[in-house]
Amino acid sequence: MTFFNKKPIIMSKQQRRCFKGNSIMCYSSQERAKIVKCVEDAVKDDILADIQHHSLRTTNSVPTRIWDLLNTNLARELETEDCTIADAHRGPWQMLVVFDKTTQCILTFMREKRFAELRRFQRRRSHMHYLDMLTRQFNKRLLADQQQIELYPHTFSDEDRLPQLIQTLLHDLEDEIPVVQNHVLVLFETTGYQLSHIRAVKVTPNLDIAQDGSQDWSEYISTNVSVVVEKVAHSDAPGNQPNRGLKLKSKAIARKKNGLQRKETQEIETQG
Repeated sequence: MTFFNKKPIIMSKQQRRCFKGNSIMCYSSQERAKIVKCVEDAVKDDILADIQHHSLRTTNSVPTRIWDLLNTNLARELETEDCTIADAHRGPWQMLVVFDKTTQCILTFMREKRFAELRRFQRRRSHMHYLDMLTRQFNKRLLADQQQIELYPHTFSDEDRLPQLIQTLLHDLEDEIPVVQNHVLVLFETTGYQLSHIRAVKVTPNLDIAQDGSQDWSEYISTNVSVVVEKVAHSDAPGNQPNRGLKLKSKAIARKKNGLQRKETQEIETQG
């Protein structure tokens, strides 16, 4: 299929303004606040409630479980007449892609640490990560703040298959692909179970931040404490008992009792 044959695009006045300027800036404060809340709830209350509900003894799956919660929040909160939510697959990894009809941009989400890793090792990859695909397809005309001339530009082994790979990745957005203007990446950081920083960026194919392509959304992070009340899970577990789950024999109990009595006597003599 040749989805690159563009259909006539009819833009509203707001869409024309966003297209001419920076579409990141065109997200209303209500939209930004809603997106931030989806992320914040996933990394805080939702995951804490999940851990508590299942009385988890270990939390090895939390880093990936958060993505399921985030995707659920996005689908529930952003599916409107102005937004299309689509499932996307890259190998076994499932994700959601948000197409905003006002800005005509697609949004994806990523942790800052993961983005830094992808950027640092881009030239070592032989195959494209989905971020490489999206930036090469939709952000190829963007320039970085400090544009560097590459004597030997990096080329991926599957780069000649970019159209087919994009079509496969964004299969559920097939009708919208011809009108997509840019890809916007929402990056976030967490400290414990708290969202500490979040921003929206446009990234060049070299994974540099584009000119005027970053907007900090951290002001929309709530200052409220989690509504999920933390409690001691498995109160009968050895780690949550003074004796570490060990049963003392009668002689040990007697020694412990005598030790406490001697300590009390010494404290009384010292105070006197």
